[in-house]
Amino acid sequence: MIKTLRQAVFLRLTLFFAFGIVVQTQKNLFPYWIYCLAFSFLILFLAFFPKIASSYRLRWLFGVGLFLLCASSAGILTHTNRKQSEWSEEEGIRSYRVQLIAEPVRKPRTWMCKVKTGDKTVLIYLPIDSASSSLSPSDWLAIEARFEKAEPINLRRQGIAARAFVSENRWGKIETPPGQHFNLRFYSLKCRRIVLNRLKKILPDEKSFAVAAAISFGYVDELDKDIRQVFAATGSSHILSISGLHFAIIYGALYFLFSFLGNNRRGRMIRQLIILPLLWIFAFFVGLAPSVMRAVIMITLWGIGNAFFFRALTINTVGAAAFFMLLYNPFYLFDVGFQLSFSAVLAILLINPHLISLYHSRNPMINYIWELSCTSTSAQLGTAPLSLYYFHQFPLLYLISNIFAIPFTGILLLLIPLSLLVSFFCGNQPELLFPLQKLLSVFINVLGALAEIPHGVVSDIQLTVKDALNLTLGIVFSFLFIIKKRMIYLCLLFILVVLQVLYYLCPL
Repeated sequence: MIKTLRQAVFLRLTLFFAFGIVVQTQKNLFPYWIYCLAFSFLILFLAFFPKIASSYRLRWLFGVGLFLLCASSAGILTHTNRKQSEWSEEEGIRSYRVQLIAEPVRKPRTWMCKVKTGDKTVLIYLPIDSASSSLSPSDWLAIEARFEKAEPINLRRQGIAARAFVSENRWGKIETPPGQHFNLRFYSLKCRRIVLNRLKKILPDEKSFAVAAAISFGYVDELDKDIRQVFAATGSSHILSISGLHFAIIYGALYFLFSFLGNNRRGRMIRQLIILPLLWIFAFFVGLAPSVMRAVIMITLWGIGNAFFFRALTINTVGAAAFFMLLYNPFYLFDVGFQLSFSAVLAILLINPHLISLYHSRNPMINYIWELSCTSTSAQLGTAPLSLYYFHQFPLLYLISNIFAIPFTGILLLLIPLSLLVSFFCGNQPELLFPLQKLLSVFINVLGALAEIPHGVVSDIQLTVKDALNLTLGIVFSFLFIIKKRMIYLCLLFILVVLQVLYYLCPL
């Protein structure tokens, strides 16, 4: 573990940066972060003196300076971002001019809209009618509302400053003010809406459309509670949101398609120059959400490494993607998707190679199933503490469901765009679109049957933050003991178990 941290520079930077974010969110130390930043520059300046730099005993000085630099920078950025989520407007009904910055989300009785007023991000709830149902990102509204400060900590961490319900006769759409800056994400969401409207025409069944829209375009607003529960109970929820899995499938298909370019340096570079822009185009059409951005950044770094014969996907690559995302928005650290995504990737990188090495078959099909099972198990181990903490359940059928669902997802990711092209050029001809409709029906029905198996999911598990942290450390120590076979890790695991038992027997 220590060796991994030494080799992965960006992973260390990310950990230092995350430390500053967590400290600042727990206690406001803003004035002191500036002094800490200045002190870090002084330490780094001293660390580069020839006598100090050549001294082995003082090598820690650079590490301390780097830690203080990252932590203080994170604290300052977190404070700056947090100020934007502080609502200080006067109470009472007031007039505002707001811009819609995300797709409206349909609730049972209202549309929930994330809007921007000045430099503040707020939520407004509009009654469901023909006018509110036609709104799209980048629209400007004039509203009259009484905003209330966003108290839930999860809203504040998302940058939401306040929220309000707007009555039917107290809002209206207005023209776009002059001098508006170009926003790529607005155009991305508008293009996605156009494609989704076309997809809805070729998939009249609501469940099939909801699953297809989620798998191929990351649009999850049409998913009802029953479908979400089916995917959660089978351990397949990751399929419903665009993630590294989707980009890996598309990348693999394109890599195979352009394999005729050869495997020399020139061929690899040309292949990546074709594939990576296509992946960014796909990211554009799925809305450029944070989960999409972290996946496409990671696969881009992988592709660049592959083009230049570097060891492409390493811990350092993952750390670099996480670091730059936190640099852009420190509050991504508290996003559940961010945490699950990176914990799954880290677990696959660290655990999966050791699991795969335990068995090898000459039969390529058996080998494929074994590798897929190992990858699914690694990801489940990596995300288990977070899944139990946030969702309070653990799917026992994840292996069976993923062996079935992941290949189906790959087929759907290729078939959905192909069906859209067929629909565009040939119209909605049932005989041409039947394969997609049938495959989606089989996909949903099989997962539904798996979800109904008795005792297929352990539910109602309640973990505290301390429990989740101890479970994570327990998995790490167990894994290190199995690989390294050193008693120190078994002793640490034993101490951890004893402390956890004592905590429950003798609560403070």
